[in-house]
Amino acid sequence: MLKKEEFPISTTLYHAELGRMVADYVGRIDPDVLQSAIESRAVQTLEAIRCILNNSQLDDPGCFQRIDTLVKLFFQELEVNVNRHSEYD
Repeated sequence: MLKKEEFPISTTLYHAELGRMVADYVGRIDPDVLQSAIESRAVQTLEAIRCILNNSQLDDPGCFQRIDTLVKLFFQELEVNVNRHSEYD
């Protein structure tokens, strides 16, 4: 993938064209297949949230462990790498 400084066109135009290409590609997928894949991923994520909420080992009074675990799940599902100060403790 090109680095931002290597873009031969403005970032806005790059992202607009990339979005158009993705929408075009997704538009070729059978809507029922796409819907099923999205629902399956959503159900898996909800199941992971249910497991976190029911985890008796996360038993702090303010639920900070549960909230922190849910936030980590959120970033994991988005495939975003976030360095948080508490992870260095």
